[in-house]
Amino acid sequence: MTTVGVPSGELYAAQVASGAPDVVAASTLVPSARVVRALLPVAGALLGVPALRRLAVSWLARVEGEARPRPREHTWGHAVLTWSDGTVREGWLRAGDAMDFTAAVAARAAERLLRGEAAPGAWTPTAALGPELAVEAGATLIPGSRERSIDSRE
Repeated sequence: MTTVGVPSGELYAAQVASGAPDVVAASTLVPSARVVRALLPVAGALLGVPALRRLAVSWLARVEGEARPRPREHTWGHAVLTWSDGTVREGWLRAGDAMDFTAAVAARAAERLLRGEAAPGAWTPTAALGPELAVEAGATLIPGSRERSIDSRE
């Protein structure tokens, strides 16, 4: 499966929650073809023109999508953590439909916030309520199969 690095809310949330100086996020939902990636900055600049932006919004509002079966049973999240000493750990998050999972996380976070389970302030859901929030919302956390050093031979 082809992925491409993208800026995202999840990227920012992971960096804030972890305190890591560098975080990289990738997605299969962003076009990864070189031609498309080359044209995206041009398209972004063109959409900065209000008349062109309104035209694009009008065109997109008329697009009708087809109902399709889910391409796979699970949605996956993958994290690889690399420390300055070369230690690497990884883990996976497996959930059902991504949109359903996102809504479940928001609902569980709201319930727990109403019960006063988080400190005051601006936090990401995981930073405020811990990784068990994902499990409460229906995900399975799967630790990586190994802990290794970048310098070690595998």
